[in-house]
Amino acid sequence: MEFDGAVERGMSLARTGKYAEALKIFDEELCFTHNPSAMSYYAMCLASTEGNYDKAISLCLTAAEREFYNPEIYLNLGRILLMNGQKSSAIKAFKKGLKFDDMNEDIMKEIKKLGVRRKPFFPFLSRESALNKFVGGILSGKARLNF
Repeated sequence: MEFDGAVERGMSLARTGKYAEALKIFDEELCFTHNPSAMSYYAMCLASTEGNYDKAISLCLTAAEREFYNPEIYLNLGRILLMNGQKSSAIKAFKKGLKFDDMNEDIMKEIKKLGVRRKPFFPFLSRESALNKFVGGILSGKARLNF
C-alpha cells in the first residue's frame, strides 16, 4: 500500500517536470519496478537528470513489453528518444502510442511541436507536385494556387 502512494507521488512529480525530486522518491522506495507506467516515468527522470539514455530507453521498452497498450509509456519513450537525438524513432513511438489512444493530447502536442507532416494525398506524386499541394491545402483549409 505504501508503494502505491510513492508511485503516485513520483509519477505526479515527473509529470510536472520535477524529475530530480521524482527520482529521489523512485530510488528510495524502488516502487517503480512493479508498475510499468512508473517505470517509464523513472526512465524519464534518469534521462532528464543523469543523461543516462541507454538505460532509460531500455527501461521504457521493458515497460512497453509489460503494458503494450499504455500510451503514456510511448509518450515517455518518445520524449527520451528526442532527448537522445533520435527524432525518427521518437515519432514512431508517439505514433504507436496514438494507436492505443488516438486522442492523447500529450502525444499530439509532442507531434505538433515536431511539425510532423501527413503523407501526401497522392503518394505516387512528389510532395512538391502542384496537385498534392493544392489538395493538401484544401484539406487543411489553406487552399493555395501556387503552380
